[in-house]
Amino acid sequence: MLQINLTAEQIVTHVRDVVTTLTNLGCGPKTRSALTHKSSQTLKQYATAHTSAQHRLIPAEDLQVLRDEATKLHWELVDRPISRWFSLEGYGVAKDIRPERYTPFGRDGLSKGAHSFLPRVIELAENNGGYVHHRNNERFPTEEAMARVGSPKFELRSRWRRARYRLRVAGREHVVTEIALAHGYGPHSIGQIAAEYEQWRVGIKPAALDALEEAAYSTETA
Repeated sequence: MLQINLTAEQIVTHVRDVVTTLTNLGCGPKTRSALTHKSSQTLKQYATAHTSAQHRLIPAEDLQVLRDEATKLHWELVDRPISRWFSLEGYGVAKDIRPERYTPFGRDGLSKGAHSFLPRVIELAENNGGYVHHRNNERFPTEEAMARVGSPKFELRSRWRRARYRLRVAGREHVVTEIALAHGYGPHSIGQIAAEYEQWRVGIKPAALDALEEAAYSTETA
């Protein structure tokens, strides 16, 4: 799990971790350059020790692009990424999750790819304002899907994702950053708040979640 606010040294360490993960998942230097629209030399400088004259601080946006790609590849290549997720979430509350065929859809009705791990499917659906299908293309009601996961920690992350999405479609995504920064998060951590990929997940502060939902709700009723 990431620190809420990373120091320059921690950012470099994290960049190296992300790059190593991408390499292990088959995403090489050329692909990373294409994803970020940055040269290979610049990407190398991001991973250079922060005390070096060659070091360049990676923009938070570029770091999130790389993490998003690593996360996507992780969930695609690991069929049942359950063990560590369960150990952090609690085996008792998530005992009803079973590897089955689920398909998340975005608000536009386009599939985000079939997955066998329900928490990841719900995450994809929520990040895109969509819904979930189960097995033979049957609509899976949100309440039933959440009950199957049955985790209070997951519920908090779900609330954050849904509030963030409402602000994004309202053209107020900057509010997410403002609220996060006001509650002690650093710019290089904000993109991982409420992520299901536990290795780089950033925890939720209750006060920040309350502020985010208040902002999202006021957007809807304005």
